[in-house]
Parts: sequence; C-alpha cells; structure tokens
Amino acid sequence: MTYEDLVNIFKDAAGAYVPVSGNGLSFHYDAVWYNNGAAANTYPSMLFERSPDFEIMSTQSNNRTGLQTFSGKLFFYDTFWQGERQIKEAYVKQSELNELALQILGEINRRTDLAPTERIKWGKGFFGLDVHNPKLVQVFIPFTATIRSECTPLPV
Repeated sequence: MTYEDLVNIFKDAAGAYVPVSGNGLSFHYDAVWYNNGAAANTYPSMLFERSPDFEIMSTQSNNRTGLQTFSGKLFFYDTFWQGERQIKEAYVKQSELNELALQILGEINRRTDLAPTERIKWGKGFFGLDVHNPKLVQVFIPFTATIRSECTPLPV
C-alpha cells in the first residue's frame, strides 16, 4: 500500500457520504488554513491535512517490505451562520458535525479493514467554534495509520 492509497481511502469514504438532504461531503487535501478564505468551498467538508509526520518502523529481511506510520490531522467543517445560531445552540451544531465525522471514521475503518494495512488509530481531538473562521464549526481528529509498504529494489 502507498501513501496515495491511504489518502484515497479517506477521499473515497468522504465521497460515500450521502446526506438526507443538501450537499455531500467535500474532500480537500490541503493545509489546515485552507478553509480560512475558501469562499468557493461547499460544506460540510473534510480536510486531510497535507503535511503528516511519518516514521519508518521496520523493514523485512529482503529490505523491500516495511512498515511506515503516518501521523496526520483530519478536520470536519460546517457552516454556522448567524441566523442558524439564533435558533440552534452551538453544542447541537457540534454534535451534528461530530456524528457526521464518526460515520466517516467508521467507513474509513471498514475500508482499511479490507486493505493491506493495520487499523487506523484515532487520537484525542477537539470541537472548535469560531477558530480562524467565524462562520465555521469544526471537529478535529488526529490519527496514526501504519501501512505495510512494498517497494522494488533499485536497478543494479
């Protein structure tokens, strides 16, 4: 499995989201501040932060197959306009976005169970309101994913 395969699992899980009404879930692979000025973005959205840390965990005796662990950040955003704030408490909006995030994480877990990778570990996240963009509510979830990579040796 490659890093590209891992990102595509997240992207495909976002694409599988079919809301009861309204827009689907838009996926972005970008910097965390992408939503600060993205006027054309549709919401809700999922952002896979494009600068993960990684660690090479091991190689096999043939030096071709190893384990590589990526530590990344996943953000879910939705709008929270002034009119909506007048009729809905912030914790209700955060709870709704959290439920969406949990559905997507479940789909990612299902897809990684089918892939040649270890299960993704989800970390300690937070709810955000008015963080960097006063029109958005967010859910942040860090993750670590260990993938078994396969590479071919360089020609001699």
